[in-house]
Amino acid sequence: MTDQPALERRPLTPPDAPAVLDLVTGHDREFFGEPLTDLEDILAAWQVPAFDLSRDSLGVWHEGALVASAELGPRGRLEVVVAAGWRGRGLEAELEAGLEARARERGLAAVDQYVPEGDDVGLQRVQSRGYRLQHTGWLLRLDPDATIAGRQLPTGYQVRPFRPEDATAAFTVIVEAFGEWDSGPARSFADWEAESLHRPGGDPAGFRVATHDGAVVGVCVVLDSEDEAWVSQLATHREHRGRGVAQQLLAESYAAARQRGLTRGGLSTDSRTGALDLYLRLGMRVQHTVHNWSLALAVDARPASSAGLAPVAVDR
Repeated sequence: MTDQPALERRPLTPPDAPAVLDLVTGHDREFFGEPLTDLEDILAAWQVPAFDLSRDSLGVWHEGALVASAELGPRGRLEVVVAAGWRGRGLEAELEAGLEARARERGLAAVDQYVPEGDDVGLQRVQSRGYRLQHTGWLLRLDPDATIAGRQLPTGYQVRPFRPEDATAAFTVIVEAFGEWDSGPARSFADWEAESLHRPGGDPAGFRVATHDGAVVGVCVVLDSEDEAWVSQLATHREHRGRGVAQQLLAESYAAARQRGLTRGGLSTDSRTGALDLYLRLGMRVQHTVHNWSLALAVDARPASSAGLAPVAVDR
């Protein structure tokens, strides 16, 4: 019998962030052909008040090298990454089981994972654990030579740069808009502020808000990376939709980003929002596709048989 390699298991700590980035970057390059995560993404997620790094994360090391990591976000997002040479040894199931147990301890009704399209091994793994398909997501890009045309907004509307005093109103618009289709645990202002306004190296001056008679009715949260302006949140109040507000927010946000030297734009959407066709019409293109799988924890979390894995409706 071959001896198993000695592994160290412990929660992640802030100094581990660069090692986690290396691990995630390797995964992204394998399944997406490019890195999709910055160090600032990791640090911002770790500084959210509702995230306890010492209890909501696990890492596995071999001879000082991080070979697997897992995190459970405040709203139930489970991210498990195992280095290519270490897959199939049970680390995925071990990490998933550990953080699923942590989710139950926190009283979460469900956890969810994104599986990249084409990751057949990952798909089989989540199915074997009883996860069920919830929705499909798309990562879209605006190429350097593409421009989103602006819209002439009706009288009383204006798009302008975000100001610190807009924070509460902007958060309210985001929460109400996302809450129309997102049934996950509620977001807190403190968590949003930590991840968006206080993102390491970030600058909220790149955000845009839309106002109507002075009141904030739309928000575009933009996070800069080395060469891309990533729209992490785009929301318009229900009563002010259909008037070009979202389009103008995008147009001005990406135009301002190009003035900052960022040649590409990006955002993600999913089948719950019904917004994909809008972004395609505006000149964006789908770069990557992922599928969201959810495990219910409140009823019976035992793995389901293959006969019980018919996906729920993707369009909500």
